[in-house]
Amino acid sequence: MKCLSCGAEDIEKDDNFCYNCGHWTTKGYSFLKDEKNINTIKKGAIFKQNTRIGFLLVLLSIGIISFISMLAIRGNNLFAPFTYLKKQFTNYVYGYNTSIIKTDNKYSNVEISDYNEAIEFIKKDFQEQSYICNKDADVSLIETNLQNNYSIPNVSFCDITKIEAEKIKNVVTKMYDLFPNIKDGLTNITITNANTKEEYIARFQPMYQFVNINENIKDYNKINKTQILLNSYYFLNEEKLNRPLTDIIKDNWYVKDATFESTIAHEMGHYISFVLLLKEYNLNNITFVTKDNYKIFDNIIEEYENNVLSNKLLDDSINNYNKKYNIYTSKEEFAKTISDYAAIKDKKGNINAEEVIAEAIHDYFLHGNNMQKSSHEIVSIIKDKLGM
Repeated sequence: MKCLSCGAEDIEKDDNFCYNCGHWTTKGYSFLKDEKNINTIKKGAIFKQNTRIGFLLVLLSIGIISFISMLAIRGNNLFAPFTYLKKQFTNYVYGYNTSIIKTDNKYSNVEISDYNEAIEFIKKDFQEQSYICNKDADVSLIETNLQNNYSIPNVSFCDITKIEAEKIKNVVTKMYDLFPNIKDGLTNITITNANTKEEYIARFQPMYQFVNINENIKDYNKINKTQILLNSYYFLNEEKLNRPLTDIIKDNWYVKDATFESTIAHEMGHYISFVLLLKEYNLNNITFVTKDNYKIFDNIIEEYENNVLSNKLLDDSINNYNKKYNIYTSKEEFAKTISDYAAIKDKKGNINAEEVIAEAIHDYFLHGNNMQKSSHEIVSIIKDKLGM
């Protein structure tokens, strides 16, 4: 016999179904028409298809359950191999180790009702990226301790080595020991990629507009980050950190004895200056912005960018210095006693008061009471304003 469906030959005359495709034969058709036989069907096209579909559904269910179980147990570590390959590819392209943490995320249409929710959102943004970092337990503990001890919502060293993380921790810890009244303003300390590899070693950013930036202030509250960024070009590449700092900057640029890590103290000097400005407005931070206070925040940033408070602080420091030592010194001469960087000028040719203050604090961090006399006058005023 020959199958009328697929054309297979040599079908036995007693076969109810085609051995090739499972379709019924002429005899099989007659067999199926007999109702008493319908419940005895054990094979054939209908049974085969139902069995196949059922088997596939079982396999699919097992696969889904297994995948969910693996995610529950391992979390995002399940994707670690793909993350590793992405890092290696990126590092190959740039020619040095880089970070794949995104520090420039922006979000729209987010409902944030208060400061605490804003802080949690900042934490969430970084926590959702934590799986791409090497899980060094010691580095994670350093991050957690800094967060808890100094009210910093997030510290993300990511792939920074334990040795380097310890050095950075020592800088941050000492700065908060020297100036204990500066908590609550900094939202994060994070590894990042600079626009150009040698653009900076570390950087203070007073305000990064983060959430609901392009939305109407009347409809959505906003979130800003106040952050210190660590350039991956240096902090993820040990061969660069092992070089003298003077290999990339000229002698006497920073204060004496400066290191890659101590430049973070310089950036925290900018943060301290910013804290002083916030205190002028009776604020601890600019993290949470509402329709009722956004104009105040705009004024703060404008004053900070124009060095309003830092210029006044510098003038007062110079006046105190001249009276104490019965001399006259100009801003430039005063700044140069600290470092060449302190005497840097802005685009208008004026001494940049912000850099003078940051370098004076850098000097204090490195040398304590043996800092320059000019630095001492600046630090004294800062401590007084901080109520220390």
